Amino acid sequence: MIQGPVAIILAAGHGKRMKSEKAKVLHEVCGQPMIHYVVEAARQAGAKTIIVVVGYGADQVRAALADEPDILFATQTRQLGTGDAVKACHTILKDYQGPALVLVGDEPLIRPQPLADLLHRQHEDAAACLLGTAIVPDPTGFGRILRDSAGRFLRIVEQRDCNAEERVIAEVNPSCYVFDLPGLWDALDKLDTSNAQGEYYLTDAPSWLQSMGRKVVALPVLDADDILGVNTRQHLAQAHAIMQARIQDHWMTEGVSIVDPRNTYIDGRVTIGPDSVVFPFSVISGTVKIGSQCRIGPFAHLRDGTVLDDGVEVGAFVEVNRSHFEAGARARHLAYLGDAQVGSNANIGATAVTANFDGRDKHRTTIGANAMIGSGAILVAPVTIGAGATIGANAVVTKGQDVAGGQTVAGIPARPLPNR
Repeated sequence: MIQGPVAIILAAGHGKRMKSEKAKVLHEVCGQPMIHYVVEAARQAGAKTIIVVVGYGADQVRAALADEPDILFATQTRQLGTGDAVKACHTILKDYQGPALVLVGDEPLIRPQPLADLLHRQHEDAAACLLGTAIVPDPTGFGRILRDSAGRFLRIVEQRDCNAEERVIAEVNPSCYVFDLPGLWDALDKLDTSNAQGEYYLTDAPSWLQSMGRKVVALPVLDADDILGVNTRQHLAQAHAIMQARIQDHWMTEGVSIVDPRNTYIDGRVTIGPDSVVFPFSVISGTVKIGSQCRIGPFAHLRDGTVLDDGVEVGAFVEVNRSHFEAGARARHLAYLGDAQVGSNANIGATAVTANFDGRDKHRTTIGANAMIGSGAILVAPVTIGAGATIGANAVVTKGQDVAGGQTVAGIPARPLPNR
């Protein structure tokens, strides 16, 4: 039993202008595939079942979304246009009655709120089709929305089929619809290929529904940024810039200080607590969790799997990868911490390194609370440094040679110093 509302996401296109073997919708924006953002927007708008239509790179797309429990897949076996792509969902949805969002997988900036508004209006108006449109300063590349003298929707004209008068229309169709099912199937059966592309245009479906006496409404609820379609690497860079600005704006609204947003990168999967400060030229990538009152950078690199508890400092030219810093721990300059557990209030000196890779496997380093790791020290994993221990400057603690709590070691290889 299909649970509604349903969202259909079209992700079968090749994206030839990307010049890539990767499926277009899997190119990343701020650390995540484009289609991830579209799926999340549909979910947050209220979609309970999501159908992704795959074609080119189908196996890649299926693998990328394999862990998503609410996603089903339909296959467009031949690239015969958007109408044909939606028709590929008929077998899955043949018994479903209710609203279906139709979106495209290469518009990662689409926001949930206008989609939720469209679903609500479609229900309130009992419309056979509701189109989300946008009014943009440059409509090049989009289908134009034609209206009658009373402002009612007439039809969509694709860019290639526009005459000179239609080309100047600023209201465009970004391929964002809510259709009522099963009525959509009747319109899809009417589509033909008598157009410049020789394809079955989904954009013709609203006009067919209207000709059948069914209600079609076009609402300009989308912003220009929402509808940026990614067809080239230049478009991808534009989408990245807009998404990065949204991500940083969100965290600043939540109480995080970002000193220089233009020279900071924060992945879409990052979480940051209030009163933390991110200094310029810092890169925070992957699934990273940062607590409150932390200080990051400048020139810090936090990588996937990093967790910083409250009050942690990761300073200039420090890289942290798959490591957990407990509250108050500090690595202020020029250090690498990989696969490490760093205890509360521990101090990591300049140029200290956890040597986590032995050429074949990666190993963990555990540093206890209040430990002092001297400048230039190398900790060869796997190794444990006990609470309150001190590692002398430039010491090399070899793998398996654990340092007891409160102990002081120095030298190459590191050896305990006599108590004074």
